[in-house]
Amino acid sequence: MINEQQKLYLKGTVILLLFMVSSANFKAQQLTNLWTGLRQVQSQSELPKGNASFQETKRIAKENLPTKLIPTQEGEWIITQGWEMADGATAIESGKSIFDPQLNTATWYNATVPGTVLTTLVNQGVYPDPFFGLNNMNIPDSLSRTDWWYRCKFTIPQDIADRQLQLLFNGINYRAEVYLNGKRLGSIKGAFIRGEFDVTNIVNPNSENILAVHILPPNNPGIPHEQSMIAGQGLNGGVLSTDGPTFISSIGWDWIPGIRDRNTGIWQDVRLRSSGDVLIGDPLVTTDILLPDTTQAKITIRTNIRNISSKTINGTLSADIENINISIPYSLKANEEKVLVFSPEEYKELNIKNPRLWWPNGYGNPELYDMKLTARTNSSTSDTKKVRFGIREMSYELMVSDNDQNKRVLYTPNSTINKGNPIFDYEKRAFFTKDNQLPTITKGADVSGLETLSADDPIGPFLAIRVNGVRIFCRGGNWGMDDGMKRVSRERIEPYVRLHRDANFNIIRNWTGESTEEVFYSLCDEYGMLVWNDFWITTDDTVEPSDFDLFVKNAADVVRRYRNHPSIAIWCPRNEGFAPEGMSETLTKMVAKEDPTRHYHGQSRFLNMGTSGPWGYFKDPSLYYTQNAKGFNTEMGSYAIPTANTIRKFIAPEDQWPINDVWAYHDLHHTSQNFGDFMNAVNRYGKPESMEDFVRKSQFITYDAWRNMLEAWNSKIWNNTTGLILWMSHPAWPSMIWQTYTYDYETPGSYFGAKKACEPVHIQMNLPDNDVMIINTTLHDYKSVTAGIRYISLQGKELYKKDIRLDAKANSSAKCFVPENVNNLPRLYLARLELKDVKGKTMSTNDYWMTDGNNDSYKDMNTLPSVDVVVKAINIKGKTSVEVSNLSKVLVVALKLNAVDKKTNEILLPAYFSDGYINLLPGEKRTVELTLPQHLTGNYKVIAEGYNARSK
Repeated sequence: MINEQQKLYLKGTVILLLFMVSSANFKAQQLTNLWTGLRQVQSQSELPKGNASFQETKRIAKENLPTKLIPTQEGEWIITQGWEMADGATAIESGKSIFDPQLNTATWYNATVPGTVLTTLVNQGVYPDPFFGLNNMNIPDSLSRTDWWYRCKFTIPQDIADRQLQLLFNGINYRAEVYLNGKRLGSIKGAFIRGEFDVTNIVNPNSENILAVHILPPNNPGIPHEQSMIAGQGLNGGVLSTDGPTFISSIGWDWIPGIRDRNTGIWQDVRLRSSGDVLIGDPLVTTDILLPDTTQAKITIRTNIRNISSKTINGTLSADIENINISIPYSLKANEEKVLVFSPEEYKELNIKNPRLWWPNGYGNPELYDMKLTARTNSSTSDTKKVRFGIREMSYELMVSDNDQNKRVLYTPNSTINKGNPIFDYEKRAFFTKDNQLPTITKGADVSGLETLSADDPIGPFLAIRVNGVRIFCRGGNWGMDDGMKRVSRERIEPYVRLHRDANFNIIRNWTGESTEEVFYSLCDEYGMLVWNDFWITTDDTVEPSDFDLFVKNAADVVRRYRNHPSIAIWCPRNEGFAPEGMSETLTKMVAKEDPTRHYHGQSRFLNMGTSGPWGYFKDPSLYYTQNAKGFNTEMGSYAIPTANTIRKFIAPEDQWPINDVWAYHDLHHTSQNFGDFMNAVNRYGKPESMEDFVRKSQFITYDAWRNMLEAWNSKIWNNTTGLILWMSHPAWPSMIWQTYTYDYETPGSYFGAKKACEPVHIQMNLPDNDVMIINTTLHDYKSVTAGIRYISLQGKELYKKDIRLDAKANSSAKCFVPENVNNLPRLYLARLELKDVKGKTMSTNDYWMTDGNNDSYKDMNTLPSVDVVVKAINIKGKTSVEVSNLSKVLVVALKLNAVDKKTNEILLPAYFSDGYINLLPGEKRTVELTLPQHLTGNYKVIAEGYNARSK
């Protein structure tokens, strides 16, 4: 007889053999289709299969909900709640006009606006949560080939009946035809362009209005690749990229399945705006700091204003910024548009003394200013615009080719005298090495914003970003998409950005621009995240947009719309490639014109950059240091296994063990990213016996992997390396790979490993020589700090100790020492690094597990007895300090804290802990800070779980 564990093992072996048999044939197809996608649906044998049934759903009864107009600012309302939705066939088959007030919409759905079609259908109980298990396989892909009608009825406020009225659509996907009261207003095309329509003469001022929107999906939705153990890793896109600008990853990538509606819908809000006859356009606020003096800054405000009436109008445009109140007169002829400028030369108030500067996280506070522009005609307000901006100066170190001569330059856009024209040419490129290309100086360009730098600087050809004159060592992550279903409310997105801040990150890459919405940039402003902002073209030159004009129009609207956000540091045309010939020059000129304050970078690798990747597990982590740590890399990642608590949320009990198709569908399978090496690393601690055991052991591996990547870059700060953007920090759906935190805001080993490496003042041990180094990425010098190392046995015995006192200068590294060789060390022991300030206060603690080189040595971890640790939480003025103590005589290993509901023991998320997966020496007491959102601060307790410990 064989037991259940043996049955599970045999089942896994059969799956692996099936994979090996089919992989040879499938691999050739994968390579062909990697970027262009499938041409036919996969065979049934390749599709993922699970033991659990699809979740059952029941359609929610349709309600007659009144439309609400929610005011956002003076003269502006969001149209919400009363939206209805039906597919095109249902709308037509009713036999009545969609504009008929008596139309029976009982078969329609209560629509989620803003939201996608799939969001509505899931919220209405038509389909199950696609993020759970294999539920996505039970949702028809025909949704991506279906047209939809949205409809709502609203009445306007009586006090605006005699005003000019506009409807504003902040974002639809992919194409919309808009109608009001039976009259066609116009169309919108592309997911990232606004639609604005004058409805002054169409609105019924005293009765109900019917707004109808016909939404059509992208033209080329493609065929998703379904991940399974046999089919392998997902393909990276497909023909949907032809329709850029849209959410190109929604066809499916190697980190997300095909989203069945391709994010079709009214995904951003719809607004009603009232005004007088003069409208304010998209302002541009530029700030110029008189570097190197940061105590003086100049603000320039530029905006267009437009007269939409048939008569001449005189008035004033005023700008209010805190205690600054200035105005400029204007005169506009009928239907005339002008550009008005508030310059610091003409308005002395715009010369700011001791400005509050916006800084990236870790370098200072991300200070923000609010401005209100008001257009007045006579004594009445015609229009207003509110803008939040930051006072900061962006500059960029690059190597460029000038008349066939390579030179390093500092490019400061604000220093360019004749702004608005491109400086760099990305079609005529030079080569620094066979991999690293350089932009050339555009013929006849104004180079007044370029300053030649020393050619001897060790960062060589690589990009370095400066803010306020200071080099920023960029460390952060990619957002492939904020949410697979584009649920992008502030409440949902803010915890993710805060987790970036708390992980000591300072940059987010908006990969292929799929997180392009106001809340994303606003949160990055507030949390001090620089943004590397791509547009919507896939990798290399495999699938190009079919409509260049449409693409550039969407891109131009994005730049005008978001250019005042201080967080945006880089505009970039695509992922891992240059813009296609014929579009490249147009995009370059557009960005120079619309945003003369920032750098437009021609692509995300091989141009003043390193390469991308690697993306898998390294069995020899020293390779991060010796082969990969180079320049500025916009993608590097590894496996990132969630906690058991998170896995239970998206995988049914029947499919939680062993690893199977459901795991593969959530991005963990045998076919890629050095899976075998990763599993061998997990098995060093003993072959996992359950999902919980696998997860528990995986956290050691993922903690080290993500810490190693970042510490490798740390080890060469400004001596060859300038930035690392992880692939990825943020998951768009429940995944097993490429994330620092998980979709539910939980923080597994990958998060705390990355957070540890990015400490503002950090002590680390480099591979392969184990040399100890201090990394100080703050703007403060630390004098007479003490760097120390101790080797400690599992039983808590100190085996070796060394200390050294030295200075840690601002924004730089300091080499400490290489530990001596020590004889008779055990097979497995802990190396603890500690950095203390001049008063003896601990600034950084960093632990490494050391072995004799034998992988079996890690199994000694399993000899540790189970320990009860003491957890004590103290709340002082809204802040919680959690004191955790090890009263035993052995090490406590990989201890993680969680906040749980006292009644249900449910883990509360988001919960922001200052440290995790910590090790406690015998008798050691550590304090970890905890912050919970206000709505979770009621009846909770803090518990501890570790490899060999739990709360007492």
